[in-house]
Amino acid sequence: MPPITNWRRESRSPTLVYRNTETGARAVLHRAPDSYRYTWRGVIIVDGYPVWARGYETKDATSFRDELRERPAPDLSCPECPNNDVRVGEKAADGAKIQRWYDCPDCGYEAPSRIVYGAER
Repeated sequence: MPPITNWRRESRSPTLVYRNTETGARAVLHRAPDSYRYTWRGVIIVDGYPVWARGYETKDATSFRDELRERPAPDLSCPECPNNDVRVGEKAADGAKIQRWYDCPDCGYEAPSRIVYGAER
């Protein structure tokens, strides 16, 4: 199988982790919690904000790597305007939880992510 452009594998077991060599984005295929519909979950994270996610019934590494091939340089971009320079920040939520936000300085679009437990970086 040919190498994946711009993605370098960091870990193989128990989760499959890749790091993008250009943007620093992370891609993780991990076992999902029991409450999720699918057993495995693949996600691409840019600056702590999930930009793509998909559920899998099995640890389907081939399909996950195919998704990475289609996204050689993922980045955060504004869905409202053609700006690619969005800012990512954190706002405190309840207790020790942190919620990540990103906003566009051009049009003012702001969107929250799901709550991230602890200070994941």
